[in-house]
Amino acid sequence: MTSESPKRNVPADLTDLIDGLPAHDATAVRDWLAGDPNGPDTGRPVGTRALFSSTERAVEEFRPASDDEGAIRSVGVIGGGTAGYLTALALRAKRPWLDVTLVESAAIPIIGVGEATTPAMITFLHHYLGIDPERLYREVDPTWKLGIKFDWGPDPDGFMAPFDWDSNAIGMLGALAETGGIDGFSLQSLLMRADRTPVFRVGDRHVSLMKHLPFAYHLDNGRFVAFLTRLARERGVRLVDARLREAVLDASGNVSALRADDGSELSFDFYVDCTGFRSMLLGRAMGTPFQSYADSLFTDSAVTVNTDHSGHLKPYTTATTMDAGWCWTIPTPQNDHHGYVYSSAALSEEEAVRELARRFPASTEPRHVKFRAGRHEEAWRGNVMAVGNSYAFVEPLESSGLLMITMGIQALVSSLPVSLSDPSPRELVNRALADRWDAIRWFLAIHYRFNTRKDTPFWRDARTRTDISGLQPLVDAYAGGAPLRYRNPLVRALLQSTAPTFYGLAGVDTILLGQRVPARILRSGEPSAEWRRRHRAAKALVTHALPQDQALAAYATDPRLLKELLEAPDSWASRATAVRNGMG
Repeated sequence: MTSESPKRNVPADLTDLIDGLPAHDATAVRDWLAGDPNGPDTGRPVGTRALFSSTERAVEEFRPASDDEGAIRSVGVIGGGTAGYLTALALRAKRPWLDVTLVESAAIPIIGVGEATTPAMITFLHHYLGIDPERLYREVDPTWKLGIKFDWGPDPDGFMAPFDWDSNAIGMLGALAETGGIDGFSLQSLLMRADRTPVFRVGDRHVSLMKHLPFAYHLDNGRFVAFLTRLARERGVRLVDARLREAVLDASGNVSALRADDGSELSFDFYVDCTGFRSMLLGRAMGTPFQSYADSLFTDSAVTVNTDHSGHLKPYTTATTMDAGWCWTIPTPQNDHHGYVYSSAALSEEEAVRELARRFPASTEPRHVKFRAGRHEEAWRGNVMAVGNSYAFVEPLESSGLLMITMGIQALVSSLPVSLSDPSPRELVNRALADRWDAIRWFLAIHYRFNTRKDTPFWRDARTRTDISGLQPLVDAYAGGAPLRYRNPLVRALLQSTAPTFYGLAGVDTILLGQRVPARILRSGEPSAEWRRRHRAAKALVTHALPQDQALAAYATDPRLLKELLEAPDSWASRATAVRNGMG
C-alpha cells in the first residue's frame, strides 16, 4: 500500500484480502473503505462501516402534472390558532408549490393561556419550519422548561419529571436508596429542584450546557399565535377572515366547498380541519365517530387565571393536585399562567373558581374552558385531515397537545399525495396517529390511578375506577421488578412491543416511582459510594448554575449561545439530529 493510500481504520484480515486483489481492484476497494486521504472530507463511512452503512439519499419531492385533473394544488387550513398556523407554515415550508389559504374568523377568540411544550418543539420550529431563533426570542419571549414538577403522590415535596429522564446520569437506584425519592437520578432533576438552568458565568463569558440537556419552551399563546400570523403572511399563506356556516359534501362524501355566513363559498382541493373542539369538517360535516377516553380521564373542564411572579421564572411546569383534578402553572416573562383542570361531575364552575382563588388569591379574572377527552376514529377521511383538537384531545398533564399537533402536521406533509387519484397512505396515517393518542391516554391514566396526594371523593373515585388496561401488563411487570429500564433486554423488548408507553419505559418509571407505587426494587450492581460521587459532582454544577432570568439574559446578549445550541454537531437540537428524526 503506497503512502498516498495509507491503511486507515481497516482491520488486518481485510487488509490482507485487499492486498491480494489486482492493483486496480485493490485501489477501488481501499478508496471505498478508507475514503480519499488526499481529498476533502466527504463524510463517507470510514473502515469496515462502509460494508454495511448506507450513504445514498433520496429526495421525496413529487409535484403534480400540469394536466392532472385530480391534482392537489390548493389546501385550505380551516381554523387558526396554534394548530392552524403551524400547519399552514409547514405546508409552505415543505410543499412550496401548494397554494395555502388559512380561513379563520376574527369573531372567534383565542384562549390566551400559556402553552407548555416538549423538546421536540425546538427542532420543529427552528429546523422543520426554519424559524429564526433570535426573532422568536425577540417577538415571543419564551422561557425554558426542563421538565414538570409534580405536586403529586405521598411526598410533600412532590417529584421532578425532567426531560433527561432517559439519561439516568446519576442513577435511579442510588437516588431511591440514598434519599428515599427519585429526584437525585439526573442532573436536570437537581437543577429543577434548585430553580436553576444549566448556564454558567465563567470569567467574562457564559458557558451553556443546554445543548447537552433537552429542554422545551413555555410560550404565551397570544404572543405565539400573533407571531405565527405575521410569519404566515410573510411566507405566502393567504389569510381569509370568514365565519363559516357549513361544509358542502359531494356525492362521494368529500368536501366540495365551505359556505360562509355571508353566503360566499370557498373551495380547495384538500382541507385541513383546525377548528378545535367544534371539529367542523371531520366531526360535524363528515360524521366521523368519536371515541371517548372518559373512563380513563375524568376531567372535562378548566378555569384559568394569571398571577404575578415578581420576576421569579421557574425552569419547569408545575402540576399541582387539586380537590377534583389538578392545576398547571406555566411561567412566562410577564406572569405565571394557571389552569385548574377538573371534573364538572365533582365540582361546579363556582366551586372551581373559589378553590383556585384560595391557592392563588391575587389572580386575574377567571376564564372557563370545556373539553372532552378522546379522539375521532380517523384523523384523515376523504379530502379532509384534522390536526389538533378537531381530531383528538387529552388534558395537558404531560404537555402532549402541541407534540401531537406537530406529529399530525408531519404525517400530513409527508403523506399528502400530489393527486387525489394517487395511492393514499390514509390508513397508515390513521392507525399511527390513533395508536399514539391511545398511548397518551394510558400514560396519563397511571397518573390518576396511583395519585395518593388527596383523599377527596374525586381522587378516591380515580384510584378505584381509572381504566389503565392498556398499560396493565407493564404495571404488573413494574411491580415484579423496578425500575423497568434496568430489566433484562428481552423483558424490555416485550414490554415495548405490547404496552404503548409513549414516553418510553423511563417515563413510566419516573411517574410510578415518583408516586411511590409499590414494587420490588432491583438491587444495585455498584457500591453506593459511586452514586454519591456522581451526585456530589452534579450538585456542584447546580450550585454554580444561573437562575433562568439571568440565563435568558445571557442568551439575549450573546447570539453565539443560540447558534451553538442549534448548530453544534454534538447538540441534541442540531440540524443533523433533526434530519435523523425527520425534522430536517
